[in-house]
Amino acid sequence: MQKARSFLHEFSSELVKGLVLVWSAGVLTASYMGMLPKMDPTYIASLLSGTLASYGISRADQKKKTDEQ
Repeated sequence: MQKARSFLHEFSSELVKGLVLVWSAGVLTASYMGMLPKMDPTYIASLLSGTLASYGISRADQKKKTDEQ
């Protein structure tokens, strides 16, 4: 029973993160295409970057790479 409950919790957690990722990417895309003219994309962008960070994906920093070489 505990295994099933753990699996269900992990599955629902990943499902919610995936839905937030798809929703925030869609809203940002619509905003940048001009479909949502009166929207501040800052909050949506923070949700997108936070969700991506939970998957271990982060923005590459060019300055850091050139400093290391």
